[in-house]
Amino acid sequence: MGRTAKLFLIVIMVLATGALLIVASVISSFPTIQEIRGCIVTKMYQLELCPKSANYVRLSEVSTNLQKAVVLTEDSSFWTHQGFDFEEMKRSVEKNIKTGEYKRGGSTITQQLAKNLFLTEEKTMLRKLKEAIITIRLEKVLSKKEILEKYLNVVHLGKNIFGVKAAAEYYFHKMPSQLSVVESAFLTFLLPSPEKYSVSFIHHELTPFAKMRLAQIVDNLFLYQRITEVEHDSAKADLTDFLHRNDQPEDALTQELNAEEETAEPEDD
Repeated sequence: MGRTAKLFLIVIMVLATGALLIVASVISSFPTIQEIRGCIVTKMYQLELCPKSANYVRLSEVSTNLQKAVVLTEDSSFWTHQGFDFEEMKRSVEKNIKTGEYKRGGSTITQQLAKNLFLTEEKTMLRKLKEAIITIRLEKVLSKKEILEKYLNVVHLGKNIFGVKAAAEYYFHKMPSQLSVVESAFLTFLLPSPEKYSVSFIHHELTPFAKMRLAQIVDNLFLYQRITEVEHDSAKADLTDFLHRNDQPEDALTQELNAEEETAEPEDD
């Protein structure tokens, strides 16, 4: 065998070994049915997620206002897609190319759940591949309601605030089942960048951007027939003094947040 042939064979072997290692890494990240359905510590934020835990909230215990606001705003085709919204991905790529920077994600609720449960914050092509495979697995193992339920139990909604139960208590001193349309719109508004956008709560006053986004979310809920006209009009009226009604003495966490600069970047994929 000539020198060139030997070098070519070595290159092929190295590439094949690398490919096998990548495949092995991806396969090893596959969650089992027991991990998907049972109790785990999430990879992203090291949270204990257990359906049997007192901190876990069932979907039936979450206000439909919040369910509708989150799905409509974050993943409008959630109930019909198979884990991926390719039209949304296309729009996201087009917008990012047009602006020349990362402005928009495109991940579905199932993809976000896959990331939050079983992956870390690393931004690599391998992680995206793992995310895609885990997304497919979640869609096969869980029903849509189960996916949404788990998502609402782990979603990031402020500094050291995870899940709608903790968020409802921290922001409004309520149970998730008691959240109004405006309160649900506010929690939904936080999702792209919870620590940055929670500045409105910290200062007990909506920023101009927050007012605009909450109004959009409420209007969209009515436009797409998720709430009635009466509920829409009532919610828009509530926006005039929203957060002022929730004034309270600052606790240690609020004081810490209040002292920070608004430099946080929106969370992405």
